Amino acid sequence: MKRIALLLALLCLPRVLAGQAARDVLAQGIRAYDDLDFEQAAGLLRRALAVQGGTALTRNDASRALIYLTATELLRDRKDSARAIARRLAITNPRYRPDELAFPPQLLLLYEVVRRATPAVIGEAPADTTIRPGSEALTVRLYASAVHDVQATLVAFDGRVMRTLYRGPIGDSLALPWNGLDSANVPLPAGSYAITVSSLDRAGKVVRILRMPLAVLAARADTLAHPTPPADTVLRPDKRPLGPALRVLAPGLLAGAGMAVLPGAVARGERPSGARFAIGGALTVAGVAAFLSRKPGRAIPENVTHNALVRAWRREDTEIVRRNAERAKGVIGVHIDAPVILTPASGP
Repeated sequence: MKRIALLLALLCLPRVLAGQAARDVLAQGIRAYDDLDFEQAAGLLRRALAVQGGTALTRNDASRALIYLTATELLRDRKDSARAIARRLAITNPRYRPDELAFPPQLLLLYEVVRRATPAVIGEAPADTTIRPGSEALTVRLYASAVHDVQATLVAFDGRVMRTLYRGPIGDSLALPWNGLDSANVPLPAGSYAITVSSLDRAGKVVRILRMPLAVLAARADTLAHPTPPADTVLRPDKRPLGPALRVLAPGLLAGAGMAVLPGAVARGERPSGARFAIGGALTVAGVAAFLSRKPGRAIPENVTHNALVRAWRREDTEIVRRNAERAKGVIGVHIDAPVILTPASGP
């Protein structure tokens, strides 16, 4: 087992080192830039940006690499290259703004000009969610590189426009809701779709498209948890039963009656003595006392408390079942994959 674990660790090591190397190379590139070694900085920054897959730079690190590379190319008097890199940064991370204290004014001016001339948006939305079409909505938050017009549509896998979500200007950001319905206000069936946001230039021409793949799934809503049942859910008698009390009363009554009546019935003509009546009465009184000692019909406090808890639990559990059934009606699941930015061949 130790050998297997060691082998797995060795297999994973190159990926870990590659991820560390990308960040380390970025740090080395920034140090070279600070030392005014722009040739070295350009090479290191490009190497850091070239790493792909799971070990690639994060979005924030990639944005830092791009802005430092833009500054490096500008200071090397390669303005066309600097503009191209700045445009790449504006497209991939429209929200990014360079640190005004870390870069020279000419870099800040160049990036501002390029950003304003590069209409682009990026979208953020929960990867998985559930909505009830018509009454709830999925919201995609759009962020723009600059003020421009956009057109947002929901399209089917074959390209059919299912619903136009928005057409108009976007400033810094825009909330884009979709209520789960198509243009005819009918719930969208399960399938593959996409939200596309087209960035338009001043002439109304599409210069860039953000595509967010979207899957509609039949799904159950998040259900409410059932209440924790009591340790014992069986109802107990609220009052003391009559049966046991009657069972102790009956022998006393019968014995008392027998003592007073039977001797006279057996020996006809014989008058019953007072002693027999006294004994019969005593037996009857003893039976009645035993009957009363069982307290028939009286409430049993511990059982009353227990039954109240059980009945409350049953009512709450029944209500949860009803509410869960209601929540599950007409609910759809929505899954959104990572967005893709497309630039038409005729675009800038």
